[in-house]
Amino acid sequence: MKIIPTPREVLMGEGSLALSSITALKIQLGSDRRMTKIATTVRNEISELVGKTAKLMVCTCACSDTPILYITHGEEGEGYTLTINEKGITVRGDGAHGGYNAMQTLRQIIHEYGDTLPYVTVNDAPDFPERGFYHDITRGRVPTLEMLKKTADELAYYKISQLQLYVEDAYEFVEYDGIMEAHEVLSADEVTALDDYCYDNFIELVPSLSTFGHLYNLLQSDKWRHLCEYEDWHPWQHFWLEKMAHHTIDVSNDESIKVVGSMIDQFIPLFRSDRFNICCDETFDLCQGRNKGKDEGEEYFKFLKKIIEHVNSRGKTVMMWGDIALNHPEKLSEIPEGTIMLNWTYEKNPMEEKVETLAKAGMKQIVCPGTSSWNRFIEEIDRSEGNITKLVDYGAKWGAMGILNTNWGDFGHIAPWNCNLYGMVVGAEKGWNADGVLSEEFEMAASSLLFDSDEINVIDLIRTMGRCERTCDWMLFEYWYSANTVEGRTTRLELDPDKAIANNAKLDEVIATLKSISETDDRYVDLLLACRAIQIMNRVHLRINCIPGYEDGEAILRDVEAWLPEYRASWLRENKLSQLDNVDKFMREIAVMPVSSVAEAEVAETFQRNS
Repeated sequence: MKIIPTPREVLMGEGSLALSSITALKIQLGSDRRMTKIATTVRNEISELVGKTAKLMVCTCACSDTPILYITHGEEGEGYTLTINEKGITVRGDGAHGGYNAMQTLRQIIHEYGDTLPYVTVNDAPDFPERGFYHDITRGRVPTLEMLKKTADELAYYKISQLQLYVEDAYEFVEYDGIMEAHEVLSADEVTALDDYCYDNFIELVPSLSTFGHLYNLLQSDKWRHLCEYEDWHPWQHFWLEKMAHHTIDVSNDESIKVVGSMIDQFIPLFRSDRFNICCDETFDLCQGRNKGKDEGEEYFKFLKKIIEHVNSRGKTVMMWGDIALNHPEKLSEIPEGTIMLNWTYEKNPMEEKVETLAKAGMKQIVCPGTSSWNRFIEEIDRSEGNITKLVDYGAKWGAMGILNTNWGDFGHIAPWNCNLYGMVVGAEKGWNADGVLSEEFEMAASSLLFDSDEINVIDLIRTMGRCERTCDWMLFEYWYSANTVEGRTTRLELDPDKAIANNAKLDEVIATLKSISETDDRYVDLLLACRAIQIMNRVHLRINCIPGYEDGEAILRDVEAWLPEYRASWLRENKLSQLDNVDKFMREIAVMPVSSVAEAEVAETFQRNS
């Protein structure tokens, strides 16, 4: 059966049930009201499939002379049993969340089999209580409320039970008045509406806010630049690099904790969650400016404890990224008890040491792998599969609470949502089944459930796309671009031209295959846009390296101008304007930017040597 996450036990029977025979959906008296919502969703989906609508009722028993869908649950737990036989469909959850999970499994079975379901009993329960997804809404794309609800729907479908949104400046904090515009932020109404929606789908929406580093827009403003670690900082790199790498708050200024505390206090009331992620990662500038000469570890932990104390005083449990704290293992004992460490690393073959260190220090931790879709137009499956699988394996070995699968948006968040879906479901699989195997059968299940493709393995096409993007790495290109324009340096853009040309030819084949499935479905529209973008970027790399046959920047620009309206439509289908204009301007500029003298000289030397 094509079910994700893979159930613990699937016992197939002999026979089948016609969904048209279901006369009623009965929910046990006293059930969690959220069960009524998911029952209504399933009832409507069945009605659309079979052309008639079953009754939805609350009752005390499953008694019936005709097949019914009967839903019941116990006091607590996420495990469940789902049975389909001649009596109909019976859902029994250990708790309400378990019953909800069973209904999602039923929806996936209906997706595969249509209006006639095989007799089957599914017994299932998760390995980890913490199964979360972390989504960047700060570095490029700020989703609309409808898109965030759609995201919650997809997470719930795959039994992911926590969502965090990465926020630096993407909320209407009073501190950002006059700094951020409406199309760059979420409103209080939108956040509270999303919190309600997530609750109805058994998802905990946990607030996440940068409170230490990554405060670029705040600390570059006229109003707050006096709190920046670097005194009189002036940007010297391209915008996306600046936003990624700098702007840590001045820990020695008493006003800093007041500003951070104010933002925390504005954010907390919007969420039901009893947790708060204070981030506190990548404090690159600490003790490099106003506090130069001080001990970096001492200053980090001193300010960290102030933030934790403030959040704890509001009755919330602190979550935080563990990267900087792990640089000072001797000071881990200073972190207040109960703090949950979010332990991230994104290599294909991550080291076990970081997970082991926190475990031996007696700290609560959640392992945080990633979809490997940032800095890219399409996810890099070869990396994400290894990263997620191995990090979760280490988490299981060392007693981690679970997984928080991250989906960042570095350097403009150029990848559409539909271009990171496989990494999302790999995290769902490993969060539910720590020993889950990413087999060919799993890929075909993902191809079916994510892209409605049962004959063609779309996941394998995405894998090929990711490999073809390696010859035009967006992050490395951004560093090269910044050096050769904003910074006034001349550097070489590394490239294997033969591979780049071959990769574009492979993408022609991928495009043809994707078009044979669909050219109108939004999921395929986004995959096709990603293919074309990768081809454009490979051509830009070839042109900048003066490869014969790729000198015509105007031809590249024409293709960029043909691609951009469709890309804009895709972006605005799901997101506010946010940083779309920055991507638009950048793509137009790089198509025709002057070729560096370094590249011209190297090509001339190569031709001379070969002749």
